[in-house]
Amino acid sequence: MDGNQQVLPLAFAVVDEETYPSWKWFLQQLSRHVIRGRRGMCLISDRHGELIKAVREGPDFVSPHGVHRYCLRHVCSNFNSTIKNVVLKDLCWQAGSEYQLRKFNRIMDEIKKQDVKAFALRPD
Repeated sequence: MDGNQQVLPLAFAVVDEETYPSWKWFLQQLSRHVIRGRRGMCLISDRHGELIKAVREGPDFVSPHGVHRYCLRHVCSNFNSTIKNVVLKDLCWQAGSEYQLRKFNRIMDEIKKQDVKAFALRPD
């Protein structure tokens, strides 16, 4: 139980590799054994391309049934592995942690001002 007295389902699987068939199988098992018709489920992931493809094909994590969100730590880590700039990585974290759109946009403008290529890497 979480702080709101709600169940927090966690799931994982051990597979040979992160491929589309593996992700599709995992999401099918998740749907069958964890989601079981519940609405409003949230999947948090590292933006793996094959997972995104599998999520888009299934109904459980597409609005209004559920949502797919990206892990900020992974977003910033992937961003930094491409850009290799600690200042921009910190700005990425600040932007992702921001609750106010106005402040988020200000941080994104700063990223764009410092490096247009870095700005182009922002997730959808």
